Amino acid sequence: MKTIATILLALWLGILLQACSAGGDSAQDQIRKTIEAGVEAAEARSSADLGDMIQGDYLDQKGYNKQQLTGLLRAYFFRHKNIHLFTRIDEIELLGETRALVRLHVAMAGSVISDVDAVSALRARIYSFELRLIKDGDWLLQHASWTPASIVDLE
Repeated sequence: MKTIATILLALWLGILLQACSAGGDSAQDQIRKTIEAGVEAAEARSSADLGDMIQGDYLDQKGYNKQQLTGLLRAYFFRHKNIHLFTRIDEIELLGETRALVRLHVAMAGSVISDVDAVSALRARIYSFELRLIKDGDWLLQHASWTPASIVDLE
C-alpha cells in the first residue's frame, strides 16, 4: 500500500503543470505561476496534465520514476474525489539559468483550505518538499524529496 507521503508527492509533482514562459517574467515568477497552475490541475484531478511536467528521467527518494508516479496519480485521483491543497513556498533558489531548487510546504485535505487556521480544523496532512527543477523549454520536475511537517511549519 502506498503511503500518503508518496501520494502527496505525486500531487506535488503535478504542481509543476504549466511552466509559464511569458517573455517578461523572471524565472522565479515562472516557477511561482507554474506551481499555482499545478495546484489547480491537482485539484481538478488531471493526472495527464500533471505528468507532462515531470522530466523523463525523474527519480525520487522512494525510487519512483515518471511512469510509476503518473500511475500513482491516476490511482489516487480514482480513490479521492475531492482534493484541496494549501501551499506556502519557502524558497526558490536558482542554480543557474536552467536549474532551480524549490522548498515549500503543502497541506492537503478533502475540503477547501481557506487559510492556515483551517488546516488544523480539517486535519490536513502537511509535508515539507524539496523539488529540483530543470528548464527544458518549460520548467520540469527532475527530483523530489519530502518529509512530514506540522502546522507550525506553515505559519
